[in-house]
Amino acid sequence: MKIELDQVKQQLMFTDQERKLMEATTEFHKNTNSVISEISNKIDTEIASLKTLMESNKLDTIRYLAGM
Repeated sequence: MKIELDQVKQQLMFTDQERKLMEATTEFHKNTNSVISEISNKIDTEIASLKTLMESNKLDTIRYLAGM
């Protein structure tokens, strides 16, 4: 009887540890996805800014060449 009780206790401890691990993993993935989204948004903003700058430089070059 005592052996069975010890086995049940061990199973419960293992289940609790599994639950805690799953919670930690879920939290880690949530934080990771948040960071990835933030970085992706920064990259998109930077790309849009560079495209605008390139277009502006292109127009300035055309104006310069047309003025020659």
